[in-house]
Amino acid sequence: MAPSLNILVVENDIAILSKVTSLLEKRGHNVIPVESREEAFASIQKKSDIIDLALISLELPKLGAWPLIKTLRKPKYEILVFVMSADCGEESIEAMDAGAYDCIRKTFTTKRFWTKIDRAIERISLTRELKKLKHKRKSIHDPGTENMRAIFDSIADGILVTDLDNNLMFCNSKAADMFDISRDEILGKPVQQLVKYKRLQKLLVSSHEAGSSAVHMGHQQVCLMEADEKRLRVHINPVINRDGTHVGTVALTHDVMAITGMDSLKDDFIFMVSHQLKAPLSAMLMQLSVVLDGLAGDLTEKQKSLLSKAKDKTKGMIALVSDLLDFQRLEEDRVLLQITPLNLTEILERTIDLMDIMAEDKHITIKTNVVDNLPYIIGDKNGIEAVFVNLFSNAIKYTPDGGQVTIDMYKSADDVRIKVVDTGIGIPRTEIKRIFEKFYRIKSESTTHIAGSGLGLSIVKRVVDLHNGSIYVDSEKDKGTTFIVTLPMAQ
Repeated sequence: MAPSLNILVVENDIAILSKVTSLLEKRGHNVIPVESREEAFASIQKKSDIIDLALISLELPKLGAWPLIKTLRKPKYEILVFVMSADCGEESIEAMDAGAYDCIRKTFTTKRFWTKIDRAIERISLTRELKKLKHKRKSIHDPGTENMRAIFDSIADGILVTDLDNNLMFCNSKAADMFDISRDEILGKPVQQLVKYKRLQKLLVSSHEAGSSAVHMGHQQVCLMEADEKRLRVHINPVINRDGTHVGTVALTHDVMAITGMDSLKDDFIFMVSHQLKAPLSAMLMQLSVVLDGLAGDLTEKQKSLLSKAKDKTKGMIALVSDLLDFQRLEEDRVLLQITPLNLTEILERTIDLMDIMAEDKHITIKTNVVDNLPYIIGDKNGIEAVFVNLFSNAIKYTPDGGQVTIDMYKSADDVRIKVVDTGIGIPRTEIKRIFEKFYRIKSESTTHIAGSGLGLSIVKRVVDLHNGSIYVDSEKDKGTTFIVTLPMAQ
């Protein structure tokens, strides 16, 4: 059963304050509702030792939320902070950069509200448990207390930890079952003696051999491997101590065989799409181009018009098939198989070269503003290129002839931001929350002639999420759209 928390709610809109208070009290939480920054500071001074969670409105008068956020993020306070906002836009991103845990839209549904609050409650519970465990002064090489062992053994994934000499120092019960390891005999023995799968041995050893440069670049390896009757997704990360020293490697292994079985029909369909549709469609497109170029004889104007429409529709079908294949790859997390340092400036230049013809056909001007020495990020090259291509092509497609697309790239705190602004037809406010849904397209007179699969922004969102980034959108109908992608820079 979830613990009962003491929750401070700071909101100057009485209706929202009452709604949030009522929801929390129905779950048995003790709520401290206040309407101003001054009342909030008074409550913190009196009850800071018992407050677990704070929900703070970003619309408090005179920027009242910011002093509260900065105060509550000081080390002496152990209070998890949520911000509440009308749109969870750029201001909320800045609040999270300043230490807020997450943002809740004031137009929330009850289900969405509890999804976020329950996640916070789980974090608070884990923090409390870890705090208790710290008092037992057990080292990372001997997570042997009953509570610590129970925590590791309750995790559904396998965990293996090795030191810099490639000796296996710890494994939880799930990993022991996966790899047939006797937990009583592992301490200090070489991983090559205990793990029989050569590929996993190589991953663990190569992580150590990558050296300190890989650690500082946020080195991570992700792969799929076969292990007897299991199919495992393996994540390899360096273990870094408080001094920033590389002391070992941790492997997280997850058996995806069950998921693979459930998705077999979908995989068969995608296979059919790629091999039975894409090739004939490409051939059809080439043949239509040959006929339209007059190589098969003269055409009347009406024939040219009909064939041009058929050619455009064929291009749309090829794009849909390609998007389906890309999205399938993302759904399986295979986009993150090649994690490398990426130069976003180079990717931007290549993408603009690719989009130039499309922009020239509509007489659209592309402007770029990129800071010098933009930091690298760590990610998958194909995935990040897909983000650029989809955002830029959308900006061009939905901008009328003679418009402008502006691309800014700059550093913000520990992140790199890509800002794409167009002078296009915009997105109605009521539609913004749905634009990242699969196959969702805005239907209006101004979009009926624009081809697309409805998967582009879904692909963008999925790639950004897999890179631990965020995406923000602001738009107004007939006034253009702004997308801001935030990605953590390489450390």
